Amino acid sequence: MRSVVLSNGSLAVLYDENYYIRDIYYPLLGQRHNHSYNGHFKVGLWHDGKFTWLEGIRDKEIRLSGSRAWLKAHWDGLEINMEDTVLISRPALVRHVSIKGPGLVRVIFYHDFRLEGYEIGDTAFYDSSLDAVFHYKGNTWFGIASTHEIYEYTTGRRDLNVVLPDCEDGILSKNPIAQGSVASAVSIAYPEFWYFIVAGDSYRNVMRLILNLRDHVKTYFTRSLNYWNNITSEYADDELAMQSLAVLLSHMGVNGSIPASLDTSVMKFNLDTYAYVWPRDAAFVAMALDMAGYHTFTKRFYEYIFKLFGDEGFLFQKYNPSGTWGSTWHPWTIRSKRALNIQEDETATVVFAFWKYFLKTRDYDLLRDVYDVITRAADFMTNFRDSKLGLPLESFDPWEERLGVHTYTAASVYAGLIAASNLAKALGEYENADKWEKAAIEVREGIRNYLFDRERGVFYRMINVDDGKMVNVDKTVDSSIMGVFLFEVFDAFEPILESTVNMVINKLWVRTIGGVARYENDYYMRVPGDYSGIPGNPWIITTLWVAEYYAAKGDLQRARELINWVHKVKTPTNLLPEQVSPFDGSPTSVVPLLWSHAEYLRAYLMMRRASVPSVV
Repeated sequence: MRSVVLSNGSLAVLYDENYYIRDIYYPLLGQRHNHSYNGHFKVGLWHDGKFTWLEGIRDKEIRLSGSRAWLKAHWDGLEINMEDTVLISRPALVRHVSIKGPGLVRVIFYHDFRLEGYEIGDTAFYDSSLDAVFHYKGNTWFGIASTHEIYEYTTGRRDLNVVLPDCEDGILSKNPIAQGSVASAVSIAYPEFWYFIVAGDSYRNVMRLILNLRDHVKTYFTRSLNYWNNITSEYADDELAMQSLAVLLSHMGVNGSIPASLDTSVMKFNLDTYAYVWPRDAAFVAMALDMAGYHTFTKRFYEYIFKLFGDEGFLFQKYNPSGTWGSTWHPWTIRSKRALNIQEDETATVVFAFWKYFLKTRDYDLLRDVYDVITRAADFMTNFRDSKLGLPLESFDPWEERLGVHTYTAASVYAGLIAASNLAKALGEYENADKWEKAAIEVREGIRNYLFDRERGVFYRMINVDDGKMVNVDKTVDSSIMGVFLFEVFDAFEPILESTVNMVINKLWVRTIGGVARYENDYYMRVPGDYSGIPGNPWIITTLWVAEYYAAKGDLQRARELINWVHKVKTPTNLLPEQVSPFDGSPTSVVPLLWSHAEYLRAYLMMRRASVPSVV
C-alpha cells in the first residue's frame, strides 16, 4: 500500500507505510520508473550508539495534504519530524528534517535506484567537489545532497547486499564508486537540515540544481506548499475531495498523459503494473477536473490523447505515457467483421469527455485541431454496429474480461455519438451531425429493445450477436450496467433505470462491510476468507456510481451514506484504492487509483451543487 504521492508532472515519488520511497518516476510518469520493484529507499536513525530503521519505530504518524507529506515519530527520547514535497517547477524531492532531543544523532538515507526500469549498467559515485552522491545511466541522472555536510557515504552492489548491512552500525564504509546493480547511502549528523533528491538528464544540470537548492531551498519549498494549498483551497470543507483533486493533478504528466496508478505493488500479482494510460480512466479523470474548473490541465490531456487514435478511428486498450502501445491480453485472433480486440468504450468516452470540456471552455482552437480525429472516431462508432439491432459489434467490456455486446459499451457509444454530433453542429457540419445523431438514437433504441430484461427489470450485462440475432444473453448483474446513467442514455427518473439500480444494490451490496461489488461472483483480487454470500470485493468507483445516481435524483441522504462509506475505507492519508477487502476494508489492489479519486470528486461536486439552492 502507498501512503504518499508527491509529483510535479515530471518527477513523482510514492511512499509506503514506513515513509520509505517505493516508486520514483522521471521524466515520464508511469513509464520511466527508476526504482527496484521490491526494494525501498530506507531511512535509518543512529542515536548515541543505537540504530533503527523507520520500520522499527512504532510510534509514528504519516500525513498527506495536497502535495505535502510529513512524518512525526518518537524513538529513544527523540522527537523526529520530516516534511517533504516535490518542487512545482524543478525535478527535486525536498525533505526538511528536524530532530529534537539530547545526544548525538545521525540520519542515514539508503537509495535503491534501478534506473530506467532495469538494474544493468547503473553507476553510483560520491563527488567530493560537490559533496553529493550521484546515480546515472545514459541521460538519466539523480543526485543526492543536503544543505549540510554529508557525514559519511557509501556505494555498493545491490545484488550482493553490501550497502544495507553497512548502514546498521551507523558507520558507512565510504566506498566511492560502484557499477552494475548498485545502491548507495549517505548519513547526515545534524539535528536539522534539508535533504534532496534531484533528477536531470546530465551531470551538469543536476549539479547546477543542487547548488541552486543549497541557496534557495526554503523559498522553493514554501512556494510549492503555497501552490498546492491555493489550488485545492476551494475544497477545504472536504479533506478527501481536496486530496482527490491534488492526486488527479499530480498524476498528469507534463505531456498530458494520465497513468491509471503509479503504485507498483500490484507487480506481485501479474508482473505488470497499472502505470499505463487507459483512455477511459484518463477521460473520467479529465471530466472530474473539468467539473472542478481545471481546464488548462485537461487541455494538455486532450492534445495528447487525440494523437493516439489510429487511422481506423479507434483507440487501443492502453498506452505507455510516451504514446506507444502498452501491454495487452486481448487476443488478435478474435478480430473479424463482427468483433475487435479493443474496448470500444475507451474511444467513445474520450469523445464524450471532450464534448463536456468544450461545453465549459468553448475551445474552438483545440476543436479545430482535433475535429478530423473526432470525425474518424464517430464514423467508426457509426459503422461498427450490427445493421439489424443498431447496437455496437463485439468488443471487450470495461473490466477487460469478456467479448460481447455490453450494456456499458453501448451506452458509451451512444454518448460518444451524441457528443460528436454536437461538436459537428458547433462547426456547422450538419450533415455529419445528423448522421451521428441518427446512429446514436438507433443505439439507444437497441439498448432499450435488446439489452433490457423486462422480466427482471434490469439490463443484461452483455449479449452475443450473430447477424442480427441474439445468440447468448448474460444475465449476471454487473455494476457496469450503470453506464446507462453515467453516459446519459436515460434520465435518472426513468423507471428502467430505477429498477436497474435497485437490482444492483440488492445483488451487489457487500453486506459484511458495505460497498458495491463489480458483479456477481467476482473473483478478481480476492483475499483469504469465506466469500459465501459475498459477490466480490467492494469497489470505490462502483459504489460512487450509485451515489452519483442518487445525487442526480436529489436523494442526497442516500448519496451521502455511500460517500460516507468511501470515507470509512480511505487510507489514513486520504488515498483511495481500487477495491477493498470485504472483511476488514483494507486495500486489496493499487493505492491510489485515479479513477477512484475522479469518481469521488465527481460525486462530491454533484452533491455540492445539488445542495446549493437555485436562485430564481
